[in-house]
Amino acid sequence: MHKISEIAKITGISVSTIKFYMSQNLLPEPVKGGPNVAYYDLNFLERLKVIKSMRDAGLPIRDIKAILEKHPFKNCDQWKEFLERAKRSRPFELTPEQKIAVLSTGDRRKEKILKAAFKVFSSKGFHKATMDDIAREAGVSKGTCYQYFKGKEAIFIATIDMTLERLLSEAEKAASGTTDPIERLGLKGLTFITRYADLQMMTMGLFTEILGGNKRLKRKAKQVHERVAEFLSEEIEKGIREGKLRRVDSNSVAHGLIGIAEAAGNRYLFEDNFDPLAFLVNLMDFIEHGLTADSKKNPAQRNTFGKKIETGRKRGSRT
Repeated sequence: MHKISEIAKITGISVSTIKFYMSQNLLPEPVKGGPNVAYYDLNFLERLKVIKSMRDAGLPIRDIKAILEKHPFKNCDQWKEFLERAKRSRPFELTPEQKIAVLSTGDRRKEKILKAAFKVFSSKGFHKATMDDIAREAGVSKGTCYQYFKGKEAIFIATIDMTLERLLSEAEKAASGTTDPIERLGLKGLTFITRYADLQMMTMGLFTEILGGNKRLKRKAKQVHERVAEFLSEEIEKGIREGKLRRVDSNSVAHGLIGIAEAAGNRYLFEDNFDPLAFLVNLMDFIEHGLTADSKKNPAQRNTFGKKIETGRKRGSRT
């Protein structure tokens, strides 16, 4: 057992800072030794060391609290093991707490600016949005925005990249529980359709800028389209290699699927009663069987795809 002054000396953390951490419910309660006397045990000391290590890594208090609520580390070794495991994981495998843990201080600030930019661009469009709007939404100075980005256009491009990678990561996660290529494409497509609004809201002013002659944004739009096509093409090529899909021009098919998904995404935005799962089941039935009457399989047999997708979506929601 130690007094708080002794704990401060051992850890190099001031008494006032320790008391602040206690006020934020980050530390266990001390053992009362009398009306004005409190003692702090080994569990308290080890948790304080964990918090110090997390603060040294640049994590703000709110993020430390979010992580410790889910992962109450008893010592620094547990925290470091958690951090290393997060660093080894692929983006779509990261839990929200792991993602928080692996961000550096600079990355954290950039992400804050980009999240604010997403809101501003989504509501105002690229042309009407200003750096002042973004800084105000992020709660930082305009100068801080310029520390990380050259200007509005650079923020816009980075925000598109963030939105796209987040969408593709969620699509990959949704399909992670199955190896069937058609089912995987379906689950990825369902994610893309239901989250398409995010990407569309970000890019609603993009085509106006392209028509106005903005070559940089034209290149970015092309990159976005190619990135999604590559994402789908890789899935198709994998199915071909495994002998589960017939040989096709995977790039052409991927671009065709993008067009279909964009149309479905628009319907999802415009139609209050649009059912993306029913749409996808009908679409995948068409992809597998075409328009020709198939006497070998009746509709009830073919509709097993819909059950697979529904099962896969429920499985994904639990991960």
